[in-house]
This record gives sequence, C-alpha cells and structure tokens, in this order.
Amino acid sequence: MQLSEKDLEDAQRVADLVGLTLEEPPPVLPRIPNLRLPAAITTEHEILHPKTLEFLGLGNSGYVYKCPGGFAYKTQASQREAHLIKAAGDCAVPPLSRVMREIDGVLVPWGLIMELATPFDFKRVPAEERKAVKGEMVSLVERLHGSEFGIVHGDIKPANFVRCRDGRLRLCDFDSARLIADEKAEGWEGFVSERYLAPSRGFPEYGPPTVVDDDYALAISVWELFTGKDALIDEDMEQVLKEGGTVDLDELEDDEIRDFVRKRLRDGGAKV
Repeated sequence: MQLSEKDLEDAQRVADLVGLTLEEPPPVLPRIPNLRLPAAITTEHEILHPKTLEFLGLGNSGYVYKCPGGFAYKTQASQREAHLIKAAGDCAVPPLSRVMREIDGVLVPWGLIMELATPFDFKRVPAEERKAVKGEMVSLVERLHGSEFGIVHGDIKPANFVRCRDGRLRLCDFDSARLIADEKAEGWEGFVSERYLAPSRGFPEYGPPTVVDDDYALAISVWELFTGKDALIDEDMEQVLKEGGTVDLDELEDDEIRDFVRKRLRDGGAKV
C-alpha cells in the first residue's frame, strides 16, 4: 500500500500523538465475532458489490451505504480519520475493516466497514425522554474532550449521533475531528455544518475546531432536541454569523435547559 506524502505525514502525526505506530498495511481495527472479514479488504470484495449496497446518506467526505450482514460502508475515509476514530475509543462507532481501492496499480485507503447504527432523529424523541437523551449527548461530548481521549469532533449535530446495537449513543463522521494536543492544527482541513457553526469561529473563513465550537454545536443540537425544530433553517448563515445571531431561546420552556444552551451560545460568540 502506498500513501501520498501528505497523507502519511497527517496520519503519522495523529498516530504519534495517540501512541500508535503507522504501518503498512493499516493497523488491525477492532473486531466483532460475527464479521468474517479481514482487517483490510478491497473495493472488489463481494460484500461491496454495487447490487448489494443500499444508499443511506451522504457524510461530509463520502457516501454511506448499508451492506450485507447488517453493516455500514463509508467511502472516502482517510487514514487520518481511521486513526482518530480508533483514538476516540467507545465514543465513536468502531471501524471493523479497512477498505482499500486500487488506483493506477496502487492500493490506497478508501473507506471503512462499520457497525450499522440507528440514526438519531431528535424529532421522534418523546418529551419525557428528552432530558435523559440530552444527558447522554452531553456526557458523550465531554468524555471525548476529556483527558482519556482529548479529541474535538468538529461537526457536532444530531445527524452525527447514532444509537449502537448495545444501546449506547456514539458519534460518527470524524473527518472534521482533530486532537486537542495536535499543535499543527493550523493544517487542519475539514468540513463544517453552517447551522451549527459558532459566530466566534468565523465564516466563510474559519479555523480548526475547538472545544468551544463543539460545545456551541452541542447547544444548538440540544435546542433542536427540545423544540423539535431544525435550527436556523433557510437563514443566510453568513449574515447570521456576522451579526452574532443564533436560535430563539424563548422557544425553550425549561429554565434549566435554556440556561444550559444560553451559556454555550454566549461562549461561542452569540449575542444572547
């Protein structure tokens, strides 16, 4: 397997920071007993035959499909993202097998086979369960930021929370993530979801994500959970962010939830 010089540099820096060794082929990923696949397969493997794949959605960097056996296939997952998912431990949906693609006679990292988890639909959470779900979301993000993992996700939003087979809430889509300890974060290249972007981060020019940015996006996600509405839909986000605009806190009926959201919105530069 051959990687570009930049891919090697980025992946090795992440690997070094979390105590991994970048090897060829990629390091063995977490396993589950009923997945009868090696740690790395190619796009020619029978499980990835186009006729057997069911389109599920579009992530930040590639498509996500359901494949035979009850697993998910994410395309265009970089070596760096694979290392960050592994570094995130049980905060992330675990990768089960690395997918390689042959391009001009060279095998390059292409995707991941992962557990097929249930998407988190905030509009379908019963009112009596919202506080418990909010507690799960907050605990998960705080653990990811904590000393055990030290990772900023970079794209916190309801669509990136999923319910796994063991019943636990986890995060997916780590292609915008970074390690808090990574001093070369200025080289970060990732995506943003504009409606969850903190005014303090800037737009359309924005820097790498911080803990404050994750917390701001978490607050927007909690607002959506309790109102049942999509935040800032159809708004001119460049203008909204420039003015420090954000969601309407008056739509939150619970004082405790409103205070939780307000603090994190203010920390992110919103005028509330």
